[in-house]
Amino acid sequence: MMREAQREGMEEAAGGLMPDREVLRGLVPLSSLSAERLDELVSLAVLESHPAGTVLFRRGELDNQAIYLLSGQVRLVFPDEDAERIVKAGTEEARHPIGDRQPRRATAVALSPVTVLRVDANLLDYMLTWDQVTALESPGGHAGDEDDAARERGKRLRRLLRALPFRAVPPANLRHLLERIEPVPVRAGDVIVRQGERGDYYYLIDSGRARVTRTIELARLGEGAGFGEEALISEGRRNATVTMETDGVLLRLSKRDFDHLLKEPVLHWIEPDEARRRVNAGARWLDVRHAKEFHRFHLPGAVSLPLHELRLRLDELDPATHYVCYCRTGRRSSAAAFLLMQRGFGVSVLRGGLQALPQFRVV
Repeated sequence: MMREAQREGMEEAAGGLMPDREVLRGLVPLSSLSAERLDELVSLAVLESHPAGTVLFRRGELDNQAIYLLSGQVRLVFPDEDAERIVKAGTEEARHPIGDRQPRRATAVALSPVTVLRVDANLLDYMLTWDQVTALESPGGHAGDEDDAARERGKRLRRLLRALPFRAVPPANLRHLLERIEPVPVRAGDVIVRQGERGDYYYLIDSGRARVTRTIELARLGEGAGFGEEALISEGRRNATVTMETDGVLLRLSKRDFDHLLKEPVLHWIEPDEARRRVNAGARWLDVRHAKEFHRFHLPGAVSLPLHELRLRLDELDPATHYVCYCRTGRRSSAAAFLLMQRGFGVSVLRGGLQALPQFRVV
């Protein structure tokens, strides 16, 4: 049974405070994490309180979340099996994520007021992977024996995981990313990328602020923001200039490493038949070509949002809608999808673009 002090810690956390390390250590597989990883997870996990009757997740959903029941009771309904199960907080079953299958096999409904802890499954996998990698590299094989270099890699990992694209990278690529990404000190006024130049690096702001301009100011970027992906993915030229507003540190990744370790693993390419099925099920086509190309012809029901206007018009998109991006060949749409994924949108890319659809093939 969960100790009373732990329950109180959870209830306080749901009211706005964070759970302490000991609370997390009572959950599986969080209990196997090192003290340092647990401290990092405290600020990355999400605590929620819900009234009775709340649906926590539905059968068939693919949310990639590990959900722990900290207080109250939840009913799991399995439609395919014509069965149900009650999960109570404080039991051995509640130490594990509830209904932990993807896509979800059950629908989870709160039978009473509940407190739950949500952890991104990829994030948790990263934490576990990093601890294991550290244990292999540390003297004596213990994660707690990390040297200064290992601790610095751990801090960098935490910063990377706050940027959404990195959470989708397979854990097998994680160690290589940490080895290849390069910290670069910068000063206020430094021009990092210049409009019209060829792309050579992808950048993530580790500390400091920058502004994006194309004749006029387009955006301001802070810690955790990435930039430079459009030119790398589309193999075109930089479409804007990025200048540091303050001193800071950038993390940069070469084009080759970006393509191999980050771009390909995180982009979700789908074939035309699957794209149509998704749209029929409620997704939307997102046409990222120029407006004139869109008006000449476009897919039925498509939303027009040219790639070069995407950063300025993101508020026109519905965060709850899944978008299938397309262009003529797939280059511009893959750049758009990467940018949207950075902002937390659900997005896929039509493989081959319009050229892959016989009725729209252009010579």
